[in-house]
Amino acid sequence: MSHKFYPYPTDYKNTTSLRRARRTGNVFVIILCVIIAILIGGGAFFGLTNNGQGWNGFVDFVTRNCPAYCTTQKNAAPAAEAETPVKTPTAKPTVDPDVSPYLAQPFDPTALTSIPDVVDAVSPGVVGILNYQKKTGKSEPVLAGSGSGFVYTVNGLIITNHHVVEGASELKVSLTDGRTVDATLVGGDVQTDVAVLKIEAEGLSALPIGDSATVRVGEFVLAIGDPISADELSGSVTFGILSALSREINIEGFVNEYLQTDAAVNPGNSGGPLINMRGEVIGVTSAKYTSAGVDEYGQNISSEGIGFALPINNVIEIAQSIITDGSKVRPGIGVTIVTYLEPTTDITTPGVYIYGVTEGGPAEQAGIRVGDRLVRLDGKEMTQDEFVMVIRTKQVGESIVLTIERNGELMNINVIVGDMNEMRK
Repeated sequence: MSHKFYPYPTDYKNTTSLRRARRTGNVFVIILCVIIAILIGGGAFFGLTNNGQGWNGFVDFVTRNCPAYCTTQKNAAPAAEAETPVKTPTAKPTVDPDVSPYLAQPFDPTALTSIPDVVDAVSPGVVGILNYQKKTGKSEPVLAGSGSGFVYTVNGLIITNHHVVEGASELKVSLTDGRTVDATLVGGDVQTDVAVLKIEAEGLSALPIGDSATVRVGEFVLAIGDPISADELSGSVTFGILSALSREINIEGFVNEYLQTDAAVNPGNSGGPLINMRGEVIGVTSAKYTSAGVDEYGQNISSEGIGFALPINNVIEIAQSIITDGSKVRPGIGVTIVTYLEPTTDITTPGVYIYGVTEGGPAEQAGIRVGDRLVRLDGKEMTQDEFVMVIRTKQVGESIVLTIERNGELMNINVIVGDMNEMRK
C-alpha cells in the first residue's frame, strides 16, 4: 500500500526564522518535560524515604536542607500543639529521709551510650530470690520457688513481688558476685504484689529509681532477672519497648495498673526490674499473658510479647509504707465474691455469691462458706463493687454483720475485719 506524504507549508520551508522558532520550541518542550520528570521522580523517591509523605516529603527534605530556612526555624517559636486529655499519672513519691542516704545516685548519662553499657551498669543490682518452704516428711525447708528482685538501698533493702516470697518459711538472696545470703521479710502487700526484704551484705549496688509518670509508649526497655530457674538462666536480659501505659489488669481478684511491654518475661522474672535506657528502674516485672485463647481444635494458643510491670512510682509508695510500718494495711475478711446476673445450673437466685474463702481468715472463722449468697452488709443491700469498697473503708478489728442466704435460709453472721496481708503469709 502506498503512503501519501504531505509536505510542509511553503511559507515554513522558505522561512528560516520559522524553522528556528520550531527548533527552539522543541527544545523548550523537551526541557520542560525533563524538569517535570525530575520533579515527579524526586517527589516519589523522597516520598518513599520520608514516611510516605510524597511531594510534601520532597518539599520537607529540600527545606530541611536549606541553610536560610534552618536558621529561620531555629529562631522561630514552636507551634502550639492541640491539647489531648490524658490520664493523670501517679506522681513520684517522696522518699523517706531515713532511706534516702542509702539510695543509688543516677548513672552518668554520657557513660551509657549503648545497651551493653546499660546492662553492665545495672546487672550488679539485680538479685535472685529463693523461696524455701516446709514440706511434709522433710526435716528442712525445701526450695519451693524462685524469682527476681533488685537492690533498692546499699544497706540491704531489696524490692520484689509479694507472690515471689508468699508462703516462705525461709528466704535467701543470690547476688551476681556468686554470694547467697539469708534474707528477712520486712513486709509485703498482697493487693499491689509488692514485698521488701532485708539482707546483710557488703558491697551492694543499688539501682537508681526512675519516674514512671514520665515514661512514653515506644521507649526502649530492658527486663533483667532469673527466668525459669535461679541458677541456670540467672541474669538473663531481654529487650523491648513500652507497649502501653496504665493497663488495668485483674490478677487473682486484685486490680492494679501496669506498664505493658513486649520484652520477653517468663516465670522467675517476677520481681525483677524493668529498666529504661538511662539505667533507671521504671517498673517491677510482675506478670504476663500466657494464652491468647484456643484454636478451632480446642488447643491453647500461646500469646507473645505481652508482659506487665508495676509502675515504679506505685511500687516505691507501697515500699515506703512497708519499710516504715512493716506493711500496708489492707482491711479484708478473706473472701472472693462473684456476681451471677441470671440463674445457672448451680444457683436459682441471681446475686452476689461467695466464690472462695481464705483458710484461717475472718470469714472462715465466722462460719462463712463457699456458695453462700450475700444479701446485706450491716443491713444494706449492695452490689459486688459496693461490697468491696465498704470493706476497704473499715478498720482492722472492726465488727460487721453479713446477712447471707444458705439453702433458702437467711442468717446474720458477725465477722471481724482483718488485714489481708496477714491472711496471705
